[in-house]
Amino acid sequence: MNYLAHLLLADDTDASRIGNLLGDFTKGSLDELAKVFPPEVMTGIAMHRAVDRFTDSHPVFKECRGLLAPERRRFAGVVVDIFFDHFLCQCWTDYCDTPLESFCQQVYAAFERHPEWRAGRLHDAWPLMKQENWLMTYATVDGIELTLERVSRRSPRVGGIAAGIEDFTRHYGKFERHFHAYMPELVDFVSEWKRSR
Repeated sequence: MNYLAHLLLADDTDASRIGNLLGDFTKGSLDELAKVFPPEVMTGIAMHRAVDRFTDSHPVFKECRGLLAPERRRFAGVVVDIFFDHFLCQCWTDYCDTPLESFCQQVYAAFERHPEWRAGRLHDAWPLMKQENWLMTYATVDGIELTLERVSRRSPRVGGIAAGIEDFTRHYGKFERHFHAYMPELVDFVSEWKRSR
C-alpha cells in the first residue's frame, strides 16, 4: 500500500505514524535501523514491511498487476499502491472517523513535531510532501495522474510509470472492485500482526 494506507493502519501516535511512513524511505535491516530510531518508530517500520509483504503476495495484487500494460507490470508494486490510496480516499469514512483532510493535517503536524525522525530520503521529500499536500492528492483522478508523473521523474528507469494513468482510467472499475475485496483483509491482517507483537 502507498503512504495514506500505511498511515491509516498505524497506531494513533506520532511514532507509529512516522515509523509506518519511514518504511518507504529507509533501507537496511531492522537491527541496523534500531540504532537510529526508538522502539515505537521501529515497530512502525516493521509493520510497514509486514504490510508490504502481505500486499505483494496477495492474489488481488496479482490480478491488478495483470491489468497494467505489459511494459508497466514491473512497476506494479508502486503503481497499484498509488491506485489503492485513491480508492481508500473514496471510502475513507468506512475506515476512519476522522475526516480525511483533518487526518492528513494531523500527520503533517506529527512530522513537524519530530524533525529528528525525518531521516533518509524522507528528509528531502518532506518539504514538498507537506507543501503540495501529497496525501490529499490521491483523492482525485487528476491527483493520481500528478502523483504518477511525480514518481516517474525520480529516475529515467521509472519514467514509464507516468503512463500508468492510462491503465487506471481504462480499468478503473476493476481496480476499485479489487481494492474493496482486499482492504478488509489487510485490516484483519494488521490487527492480527499487532496482537502477535
